[in-house]
Amino acid sequence: MAHVAFPLAAASHAAAGLGGWISKAFVMLELVMQVRKERRSLTELGDAGLKDIGLNRADVFAESGRSFWDLPSDRLR
Repeated sequence: MAHVAFPLAAASHAAAGLGGWISKAFVMLELVMQVRKERRSLTELGDAGLKDIGLNRADVFAESGRSFWDLPSDRLR
């Protein structure tokens, strides 16, 4: 039987059943909320702050327009 791997390294692999699912859901919710907060913070930066990190208004507009479930793949590890 094939195993399905969830991209939540922080969730325990030993957790099983409903408790394990709930634990993974809370970890994912926490990640989604953190990324949402970071995207909002980007929109509040001035042009000088964006230039410091190598972004422009178009980059911020594109990033802030992403759906909440559209998480960067490097954050799912």
